Amino acid sequence: MSDRSAYFQLGTLLRTHGVKGDFIAALDTDSPARYKKLSLVYLEVDEVLKEYSVTKISVKEKERSATLHLQGIEDMTTAENYLKCKLFLPLSMLPKLRGKKFYFHEIAGFMVHDKQLGQLGPITTVYDRSEQPVVEFEYKEKKVLFPCHDKLIVKIDRENKIFHTDLPDGLVDLYLE
Repeated sequence: MSDRSAYFQLGTLLRTHGVKGDFIAALDTDSPARYKKLSLVYLEVDEVLKEYSVTKISVKEKERSATLHLQGIEDMTTAENYLKCKLFLPLSMLPKLRGKKFYFHEIAGFMVHDKQLGQLGPITTVYDRSEQPVVEFEYKEKKVLFPCHDKLIVKIDRENKIFHTDLPDGLVDLYLE
């Protein structure tokens, strides 16, 4: 299982917990409670996703973390070999979003269509910055970036793969000079 395009990263194994192979994992989600009945995860081991059954899990919502035990990892020494491994789940486990909410992977390739400028170019990357996400798209063979702010997003047309924006005057021109 190495095709990561069908999976999303749920979190990372941070440290061991106890001596029986349990882990503390950081969860990269706004809704950790959604995963409190998780029975299966994929760990990235040597750049390959490997399936593991979750035999025990306890989610701490406020800390966005979980204590979990994976079948086949039964002691602290073995568990230490998996520290810093990333946890993945199939994309099918993500809830569908509506309106202006989106997953970063979901909008890759969507066409940016601005209210003033019209069709600009396809989204190539979404950068997850702590301040706020930043969207990158190609326009006239240049990379253009804009903050992913709710006021700049008019709507997301998932059916036609169009990301409608209302970008500030002059923003795109800055990248063309």
